[in-house]
Amino acid sequence: MLMIHNKNRLFHIPRFKAFIFLCFFPLISNVAWSEVLATNIGYYTDNGERVSIKCSLMGAGALRYPPKARKYKYVGEVIVAFSIGPDGKVVDPHIVDAEPPGIFERSALKYVRSWRYQPPVHDGENIQVDDVAVRIAFQPGR
Repeated sequence: MLMIHNKNRLFHIPRFKAFIFLCFFPLISNVAWSEVLATNIGYYTDNGERVSIKCSLMGAGALRYPPKARKYKYVGEVIVAFSIGPDGKVVDPHIVDAEPPGIFERSALKYVRSWRYQPPVHDGENIQVDDVAVRIAFQPGR
């Protein structure tokens, strides 16, 4: 039997149960509890009706702070709009607004292009979702 100590108590767990737990816990944690970094809302048109679709961000590259902006401690934000393809990749990202203009846009676009979403699904099939927009904040201490 496997024995586990917990604050002056001694627990007995049959070896078979411990074996099952140790074998299957890593599988459950990877599949069922995949890390969702963020959830964004996009839109899909189904027979003329606009349907909102939740999109789960599963992976992202590093956000690069522009060297000039870091040197002068610029703070700003960029709003980027894009679509999400049936494979979960970002499609056609473009700048909607930037403050201050001309500083952070290139970094924001490169960052958003690195994102990977769980493929969006509607009625059991993978679809392209449009009109997704995100605000990316740039702060030197972050």
